[in-house]
Amino acid sequence: MTPDGFLGRMAPVSRRSLAVLLLPAVLLLTACGGGGDRESVHVFAASSLQDVLPVVLAGFERGHPGVVLSYQFAGSQTLATQIEEGARADIFISANPDQAERLLARGHATEAATLIENELVIAARADSGIASLDHLGRPGVRIAIGAPDVPIGQLTQRTLELMEPTLTAAIRGNVVTEDPNVRVVLSRVELGEADAAFVYRTDLAAAPAAIAIALPPSLHVPSNRYVIVLTGASSTAASVFDYLLGADAQQAFAAAGFIPAADATVTAAPRVMGSGSNGAR
Repeated sequence: MTPDGFLGRMAPVSRRSLAVLLLPAVLLLTACGGGGDRESVHVFAASSLQDVLPVVLAGFERGHPGVVLSYQFAGSQTLATQIEEGARADIFISANPDQAERLLARGHATEAATLIENELVIAARADSGIASLDHLGRPGVRIAIGAPDVPIGQLTQRTLELMEPTLTAAIRGNVVTEDPNVRVVLSRVELGEADAAFVYRTDLAAAPAAIAIALPPSLHVPSNRYVIVLTGASSTAASVFDYLLGADAQQAFAAAGFIPAADATVTAAPRVMGSGSNGAR
């Protein structure tokens, strides 16, 4: 626009008037920037922890008002790949030992420990007529499971291999979908796209339309969660790691249905210490 336009028609403004006009904007910017000194800790975690982890770590945030925790939830293999490709992350919680050990072995992590244990169950629609494991082998039953390369899928396959071969074959024949994480698997039952699914017991808390059917003890396969500190993470991230293994966090996990680390069946990712940074976390 030319000087004869809007700018050209503006009346002269004194320095005092200009200061008065700009003061609210300066105060607003100061208020918005007041949190600039807060430290961010980026937490990547298996999708099965989406509801419980922010609740568990709320205690840490209350005790550390200068720290902001941000969360990324997805399948463990997806998150591990993102970390290897340079995604910003300080803490990673994996739903199986493979991804934790993978990052440790490749120099992306410095410390690891068993965090909690979960349990595989059958989730079924209340109106499906499914009341036991044997019912999954009936003709026409639609079953959702995890993809073979994600923790919930791997746990399901290991469990199926422990069953009587005829039942295993019948259940596999009824599988209609293999999904990338447990939340998607469970949603198939909630949306009526499947009659039943193999999921973690704790996920059913967020699915009131589904019922849990326990598996017999002979089919129990430990399902541990592993927490690791990633290479180059701050000392604050190490404090988050220690908090997760502490009494307050373990009690909060137990209240949500998880088995505390001290009672976990297997510790496949040992706690190890290291140093150094790979520069691209």
